[in-house]
Amino acid sequence: MAYPTKPIYKIARDTRMLSNPSEAEDGLILTKDGVQYYIPPDTGNRHYQMYLEDIKTHGMSIVSCDDCGYGIPNDSMWQYLDNAEQLVIDKYGSDSDKLTALREDRYVRAMTAKTPYESKVEAYKIIDGTPQEIKDKNRHLPMRR
Repeated sequence: MAYPTKPIYKIARDTRMLSNPSEAEDGLILTKDGVQYYIPPDTGNRHYQMYLEDIKTHGMSIVSCDDCGYGIPNDSMWQYLDNAEQLVIDKYGSDSDKLTALREDRYVRAMTAKTPYESKVEAYKIIDGTPQEIKDKNRHLPMRR
């Protein structure tokens, strides 16, 4: 499947079936041929598996997000977008606990070569930009080679 230069997945909440929209969980909206499909971030869902494969192939540039939900890293993978820190700051201010959790989650995934940081180039951007305090806390992780 050839991907356009603009994102085709959007991280959002599906509130259509809920009486209380604040209970909605993050999910994915795939826009394909002008039709929107909601994909729950469930590892047993084949469409979610396709989303993960698309990220491995095309990177996070095919995903957009304008709300970080509760500011906690989750399976929607919002936390790996380039604007993730700004989303947290915009919604929660400079809440150091939420920012630290976000940075630590990214660092651990980069050090262990997990999606979306299988590529050393992408991983080293995260590793090099991580505060020393987080690196020291996770010094038990083996050096990425």
